[in-house]
Amino acid sequence: MEKMLNEYLQFASTGAKEKTEMFDLSELLQNLVKKYENPNIIQNFKNEIYYNGRKNLISRCISNLIENSLKYAKKIEVKIVKNQDNIMISISDDGPGIPENEYENILKPFYKIDKSRSETKSSVGLGLSIASDIIRSHGGDIKFSKSKYSGLEVSIFLPF
Repeated sequence: MEKMLNEYLQFASTGAKEKTEMFDLSELLQNLVKKYENPNIIQNFKNEIYYNGRKNLISRCISNLIENSLKYAKKIEVKIVKNQDNIMISISDDGPGIPENEYENILKPFYKIDKSRSETKSSVGLGLSIASDIIRSHGGDIKFSKSKYSGLEVSIFLPF
């Protein structure tokens, strides 16, 4: 219980202190993908997509989503697209996916679909809830669907 509370309190205090700044979102994604040094992570995005937001929180969100995919999948694609209305970041994988009827539940704090599915006992069920809070605090949205690889696709929509 203490670990759960500490993780959430760390997120809450970081978010409250961080200032909004203009940064290159595609560069942030490239650096995150490089950090994992995993040849099974495919990058699919253009350079220089700038966004005004809290860089460390966005980084934490994307890292969490990539790490979730790495737990369950072999192939992962990170994609970013900018259109007239928003910036869409998607993380798609070839893992087991999540049943559609669980999409809303997985955003609830401390919720786990299947307790036995967690690779480690250290998982507390806050990752997707925190990711969702980060995106919503930027005025965005997060959606789930079946990926083209038959796993899960997490799509983040950020207004600009």
